[in-house]
Amino acid sequence: MPTITVSYNDLISLIGKEIPLETLEDRLFYIKAEVEDITPIYGSKNEVVDHDLQVEITSDRPDLLSASGLARVLKGVFEVEMGLQKFDVEPSGIQCTVDSSVLDVRPYIVCGVVKNVHLTDALVRQLMQLQEKIHDTHCRRRRKGSIGLHNLDAVEPPFTYLAEKPENINFVPLNETEKMNGYEILREIPKGRDYAHIISDFDRYPLLVDKNGDVLSLPPIINGNLTRVDMDTRNLFFDVTGTDEYIIIYALHILLADLYDRGAKIESVEILYPDKTPEVYPNFTPTKMNLSLQNTNELLGFGLNLNDLTTILKKMRFDSKEIDDDTLEVLVPVYRPDFLHEVDIIEDVSIGYGYDIMEPELPQSMTVGGELPLSTFERKIKDLMVGMGFQEILNYVLTNMHDLETIRSFTESNEITEIANPVSEKYTFIRNQLMPGLINFLSKNTHSAFPQKIFEVGPVGIPDSSFINKVRTVSRIAAAITDYATSYEHIQAVVGGLLTNLGVPFKLKTAVNPSFLEGRVAEVFVKGNKVGVLGELHPEVLLKFKLENPTAVFEIEELPLFEA
Repeated sequence: MPTITVSYNDLISLIGKEIPLETLEDRLFYIKAEVEDITPIYGSKNEVVDHDLQVEITSDRPDLLSASGLARVLKGVFEVEMGLQKFDVEPSGIQCTVDSSVLDVRPYIVCGVVKNVHLTDALVRQLMQLQEKIHDTHCRRRRKGSIGLHNLDAVEPPFTYLAEKPENINFVPLNETEKMNGYEILREIPKGRDYAHIISDFDRYPLLVDKNGDVLSLPPIINGNLTRVDMDTRNLFFDVTGTDEYIIIYALHILLADLYDRGAKIESVEILYPDKTPEVYPNFTPTKMNLSLQNTNELLGFGLNLNDLTTILKKMRFDSKEIDDDTLEVLVPVYRPDFLHEVDIIEDVSIGYGYDIMEPELPQSMTVGGELPLSTFERKIKDLMVGMGFQEILNYVLTNMHDLETIRSFTESNEITEIANPVSEKYTFIRNQLMPGLINFLSKNTHSAFPQKIFEVGPVGIPDSSFINKVRTVSRIAAAITDYATSYEHIQAVVGGLLTNLGVPFKLKTAVNPSFLEGRVAEVFVKGNKVGVLGELHPEVLLKFKLENPTAVFEIEELPLFEA
């Protein structure tokens, strides 16, 4: 989890209320910000004039990665300022045009203007720290998003976001004195070497330029020296570019909200895409989510009424209105990316209510805990696979259409479950099989020694309208072997060894499956029911995943084995 450093004096000035250090430390812990260390700051007469707080922030709260973000929440906790934070945003009249040349490289950009900002040491430290932490965490070291900060007065709008051939790029990078082209920047500048892998495989690099062709930045590598920001800068221009539109929008709003809280004026920028209607950012219009009083009380064990719930929500910086006797419509700040479900609001209700005043209750029924028989069985499967020389891996349950389509179906049904409200384009579907994840893992480890033998025991989602979330969870065991001489016989021996040692009678029947070589694939039957498939992958599959060696795999449902 990311750790930040904030000044106690700066934090108190932002909250607008004197709070003892010990009390502040205690409250920070309850809002997912644990103080790990406190360092006294001494003045000229060796007296303590301030304290630096080293604070660890949970990964789901990027809006707390600065003193301003912490103060915004603490204002509600200490009832200095309650309810939804209001942001006044005026149009700047500035436009940024997205050229079609950049859509295949780094397709998304959002921008914003900050005016009348007074840069202080505390503000600069917090701004740089926030930018760095967002880059390293949610932006995945600039791959999904990167932030550019510029002196607006040094350039002339409108701006254009385009992709240019590296040899045609020509500007002075930040803190340099000579002009460089794209190749030189990636080769000779430290930031270029650190992040070259993000864009170096493209024949064009993303570039942000002004009306006169002057370069603001080469995202995600470095800004131009022309727009260098110093302590005398009063008007700022932010650009956030990336491959994940959701992440860059959150990043922009978090940054601008921090500056707004310090008295700056925010103005919007119109983004003109070639293939869709113009978009205006920042847009602090809150999202709306419904919250059930009954669900809240049942989940937390409280006896709240709607008035209680409304007051607690205000303390946590939400606004709400009553829909009916059980439901509130809650306005969620746009800079909160951690809200996916009603239960996320309920979590904030529990924080606002106060963990420290919750009274523990004994469970209504007293039972003795123990491991589920199915869990014991699953552990035995893992022990057997490890005993046969396999290494266990864990893949994400969520995936995307590209990965699902790369391997043709290993199952009879191609039906998959799509996420209704995904937060990332990388995780839009629930996987319906384990096999693609194993093959993808092997494709990223071709540099490792052979043979490579991996397995996974985990859940997949099968579409089923009879379930409340329209998906039925099934646990499976899958394994893969890749080596210079791997064949069907190798994976058949593994399946036979596993099921025999489990005491499960089985039969193999020849099958036809386009993902496998003809005549080198079979289906697994237990008690007359098909429970899985095994075989040697088709060369087309190997080619798609850039696997140079023969690869054999199997995937079997776990429950029928347990029942047998």
